[in-house]
Amino acid sequence: MRNKIIALSILASFAVSSCDDLVQVEPQNSVSTGVALSDVNSYQAVLTSVYDRLQSFNYWGRDFALLGDALSDNIFTASTLAGGRYVTANVNGRGAHYGIWGTAYAAINELNTVISTIDGLTVPTSQVGARDQVKAEAYALRAMIYFDLARVYGYEPTNIPTTGQGAGFNKSVILRITPTTDASQADFRARATIDQVYAQIESDFKASFPLFESAFAATKTAPSKYKMNIGAAHALLGKVYLYAGKYAEAVTEFDAAMATSVASLANSYTDILAPGSVESYFELRFVAATEMAGVTGGNESLFSYTNNTLNNPLGLSTFGGQTASAELQALFTPEDTRWGVEDGRSYTAAGFTWGYKYTSSNGTFTDNPKIIRYADVLLMKAEALAMQGQYAPAATLVDQLRAKRITGTPTASPTDATIINFIKDERRRELYFEGHRWFDLKRYGEGIAKPSLTGVGTIPATDFRILAQIPTGEVQLSPAVGDDPSVKLLEQNPGY
Repeated sequence: MRNKIIALSILASFAVSSCDDLVQVEPQNSVSTGVALSDVNSYQAVLTSVYDRLQSFNYWGRDFALLGDALSDNIFTASTLAGGRYVTANVNGRGAHYGIWGTAYAAINELNTVISTIDGLTVPTSQVGARDQVKAEAYALRAMIYFDLARVYGYEPTNIPTTGQGAGFNKSVILRITPTTDASQADFRARATIDQVYAQIESDFKASFPLFESAFAATKTAPSKYKMNIGAAHALLGKVYLYAGKYAEAVTEFDAAMATSVASLANSYTDILAPGSVESYFELRFVAATEMAGVTGGNESLFSYTNNTLNNPLGLSTFGGQTASAELQALFTPEDTRWGVEDGRSYTAAGFTWGYKYTSSNGTFTDNPKIIRYADVLLMKAEALAMQGQYAPAATLVDQLRAKRITGTPTASPTDATIINFIKDERRRELYFEGHRWFDLKRYGEGIAKPSLTGVGTIPATDFRILAQIPTGEVQLSPAVGDDPSVKLLEQNPGY
């Protein structure tokens, strides 16, 4: 489907399909932002629509949990088994990339409605806490979605190329922080700068913290892992700071996240896969009978993408062409339970090796994607410390994780500058098939060394394919700037 201009598409609040997706389904429980917002329940219904958009297969429901491994070096796509899924993405074909633009901006418009209007809602004293909770979630969700947009379509603040097609390119995404409710409010806008978008993300996360705290003080309700919460918000702001090279600030936020009771380090790797895992700060809750019902759910699921058809432990028919690359497998020792065949974390079939991370743990073809979890935060904190020269404290954190993951006595982490690369490998071991690898390699600025079986070689950090393409329809319908009709107000990313 051809994308409409963003000013009109957000007005309709419909998710538009990406050219990368075989199937895109409008969230089943989505509501229009034009509904009467007369009480806390109606505002919570708008948030429900946002969470449903996050569950879209082109967003956190699949691609944000898996495509990053296919675009980078953790996955080799066996095309004969994949049914067309991720085949071009795995060889980084032009335009084969993330496509969250329409889904993200539809969600942002709903969040803008909540944030801009909820203070005018009169509620009894007993519901003040619930109102604060809704606004807190809305601020933090808008921050997270803008962060996702920023890292898909733009560079990081400290990682703008100085050579190549993207040299000096400092544009991020369009900033919209007020709702579009009718055609008169629809407008065309240019992309904001990377620094401007990061500043808005920081502001939104910070605005959520006192609201989360006041909501808890009023309701005494423990945070839900299935919704945005204060622990996840602190952890994600720490991640934003890490990407921005603000390492001391990142450590502060990671500490704040760890101080909450939302998540803790799991005793075994199996525990991190379960629904509502002890490690989860924030995960999306998929219900097999609703979100995964019908052919589409089974075909597009994380389980179907990453398990060999009929030879998987459940004997289900799949489109499982996403195999573990030889380079990923080589990182694990036999004692590492994150990969050990004897622990059920991987299996071999049809000449390939499969990472058995998605196990239909929440029903047939159904798993909960983990947006952020404790081990990720632990490793990011270690990285932030190491980048400040605090190598020994960083090593202590990594050793804490490895003690839970490796049988016997793990080899101690290095306590000098080499720990930085050690942490990079440890993130790869811990977080494989969770969507982090592409974004890690992108922010490291070291290029993408593709699996040897792809025949692609290394994609330089300056290659135009590092950034996703802004939807063509958005750019074409944007007004021209000046006399040259090819110079648009909405700039396309370099190279497209």
